[in-house]
Amino acid sequence: VDSLGVAALASSRTIEREELLTAQYELNKRHSAYAMTFNEQLDESIARELRRLESSPSKFNSKLGTSWQSLSLVEDREVEQQVAADRIALNLQHDCEWELREADTLLMILLHAASRNETEYRNSLRPELIAKALVTACDAVSERPELRRLLAEHMGRSLTSAMPALYGT
Repeated sequence: VDSLGVAALASSRTIEREELLTAQYELNKRHSAYAMTFNEQLDESIARELRRLESSPSKFNSKLGTSWQSLSLVEDREVEQQVAADRIALNLQHDCEWELREADTLLMILLHAASRNETEYRNSLRPELIAKALVTACDAVSERPELRRLLAEHMGRSLTSAMPALYGT
């Protein structure tokens, strides 16, 4: 919320300043909805990953992309969400590269995943899941697409600066 206000003060364009102030107001007003949606989405993603790890990974990987029935139509908003989440996840991966490597190694040791095939193991706290939860939570804040995009961008930047310390601990 504070970084949106600072960005609004630093903005030289009136339209951009108004969008940033509106986004700040919306996020401040619906902060609890944002936090609840983020937590729910992240919890669901982690639970899904843990269920996938518990099930037979070789069966899971062999079924991907083999059936035409598994294809489905996707709405434009879902594609936009995925693209925004991928962009944020790439920034997170880039800024947290060494911390993620250390965390992956530690989690593999803790989960006794070293005996498993390394390609089957995936960190359940990886940036893709966090970014997807962040973008989904931004949708809970506003109905306006430009505000959701702006919120996701600023939240992604804030998260990118905070995540190296989190992954490092």
